[in-house]
Amino acid sequence: MILIVGNNHDDVLYYESKLRNKTEEKLYKRFPFVTGTLFSQKVGVVYGIYTNYVSSMIVSEIIKNNHVVLVINVGRCQSLQGDIKVGDVAISRQVYLGEVSLLDVENSLLGQVPGFPQYHLCDHYALEMMNDCFNRVASKQFSHVCSFISLERYINKDSDLDDINLNNMFFGQTKNIVFDNNSGGISLACTIHDVPMVSVKIVESYIGEPRTLNGYVNILKKYSELGKAVTACIGEISRNEVIMGK
Repeated sequence: MILIVGNNHDDVLYYESKLRNKTEEKLYKRFPFVTGTLFSQKVGVVYGIYTNYVSSMIVSEIIKNNHVVLVINVGRCQSLQGDIKVGDVAISRQVYLGEVSLLDVENSLLGQVPGFPQYHLCDHYALEMMNDCFNRVASKQFSHVCSFISLERYINKDSDLDDINLNNMFFGQTKNIVFDNNSGGISLACTIHDVPMVSVKIVESYIGEPRTLNGYVNILKKYSELGKAVTACIGEISRNEVIMGK
């Protein structure tokens, strides 16, 4: 199974509409989980997944009960002024847990859960395949390979990042940085279960600028381009039959 994860229904509606032989259930009577086939590949779609707490729990649950070969996290993210443009697509190279600060525990680094790496590298094969699909399919959108910093909150102003901002560097990064609220939990669950993952998100707004209904509508219009590229990647995986050594 390839698992697609989104914050809300809008994030995953394109993929759900493409599935055949669909079945639906609610995990813990709360989180809609739709399964079906796409290009002869079994695909699962789950949404309502906000925060790293929830994403780690739900993705772990699905992985334990299904043969998941790849997790794709889709939706929206934020970027810094002067970095990735609003409307462009961010593809994750690595994911940081921005809320974790256990510096006094076992010589841990900022963002590091003791016993785990400071950041979680996304699968190189999936990243390259996703980037290639965007170049071929989504010609109207620019994609960028980025560092994702995953927090438990939306960032409304620059000062909200003061706890992880060191001389305008975030975990040693100065550009190609985006922020979301569920990639961290997904990456942690995938590290535990040894399942590859990649986040593919559209930049909804710059930090410090208000999110507006009009802006949200404009992002929704771009979801079809995002969806075409992601489904093309799933088709490529289905044709190759083997993914990431699984």
